Amino acid sequence: MHKKLADKGLVVISVSLDPPDDKGMVKEANDFLRKVKSPFRNLLLDESDELWSKRLNFNIPPCYYIFDRQGKWVRYRGSDYDDGIPYDQMDKVVLKMLSEK
Repeated sequence: MHKKLADKGLVVISVSLDPPDDKGMVKEANDFLRKVKSPFRNLLLDESDELWSKRLNFNIPPCYYIFDRQGKWVRYRGSDYDDGIPYDQMDKVVLKMLSEK
């Protein structure tokens, strides 16, 4: 999606929730990102599980936040869907938000 829509203004950022002190998990995530040649910014959140789960209001990844140009957002939490995140619906929201000025 990033490759397809970056020229229309889409900005993608991934945030890893792996414990920063678990070097093996961090290395595994970094190795994966290098392997897939991630074309966007990838961050490692250096906060406790309790903090991010409370502030971001989810406990189990994946979770996607989509922000429009005015800062309004829509969240897709994997735990909210029995059959997985509805990516087709999420794609429509992204396209709609990109078309707004």
